Amino acid sequence: METGKKKVAPMLILPVIWGGYYVASQRLVGYTSVFTSGVGIRFLTMIFLTVIMWKRKELPLLLRVQGVWKRLLLIGTFGFLLDLTAFIGLSMSSAASGTALLKCDVLMVNILSMIIYKQKFTWKSWVCTFVMLFGVFLVMGVDFSNFQVGDPGNLFFLLSAFFVSLNAFVIKSVQLDKKNPVCDDVVAYYNNFVTMLYFTGTSLVMGTLGQLKLVFWERDIGLVLLLAALGQTLIYVVYYYNLRNYPVWLVKTFLLLMPLVSTLITFVLFQERMISEQYLGMAVVMAGAFGILTEHKHT
Repeated sequence: METGKKKVAPMLILPVIWGGYYVASQRLVGYTSVFTSGVGIRFLTMIFLTVIMWKRKELPLLLRVQGVWKRLLLIGTFGFLLDLTAFIGLSMSSAASGTALLKCDVLMVNILSMIIYKQKFTWKSWVCTFVMLFGVFLVMGVDFSNFQVGDPGNLFFLLSAFFVSLNAFVIKSVQLDKKNPVCDDVVAYYNNFVTMLYFTGTSLVMGTLGQLKLVFWERDIGLVLLLAALGQTLIYVVYYYNLRNYPVWLVKTFLLLMPLVSTLITFVLFQERMISEQYLGMAVVMAGAFGILTEHKHT
């Protein structure tokens, strides 16, 4: 399958959007609890998705989910679980190692692709994938001398990566269902709504829902929330487009560029220092991505 410049564009745009969303959401959780932030982001995203579907005259499609509604609920459940396990991991381990471990979903997706779709990968594809993953670890500044996968926090990060991987395949199965294929916006709406319900319930139990009033009191917090919600909405639109049109493993491989984007954003906007290992890591990731793209053009 030949991959032209136009076709590659959505794959390259997605890490930029996701990297921006990551930075905005990280800033937001500095003001409120992660669960309260989740409620706020998902609520605004629901409004944005409603407007998009209204403009596209897709709102009636929300009720036409016969035969797939259980999987739609499962997608939302996985969406919450992948966030929950990542949050637990962050409370027990460093953000750098956590973000890097979350990118291990690319390996899980490759294995699942071999099992589900009988996908065959060339040795060059495997080498380039591991090269990119190593570059991500360098960019995130993981201390390999003290790094232990068996740490409880790291295990939660790997569990989150597993939920991310599974969810991608469930999403694609709903999009391409033989009896009732569902449009991307409907999948996104259900995912976002179910996840929002989980976040709301958790926030109520923990007594943190009242923190949402900070959005109205503090202009900066409201702006960060708005940017995070816009990012989440764009992720749904572009990510689901990519999942529909490309193999899951390829989408996940290109998402390895996301840590580079978030690192560059924090460097430019917040003057956070970058060390030589991070520059090296960026070069390594880009080299691996070029290798993947070159190899994919010949398959």
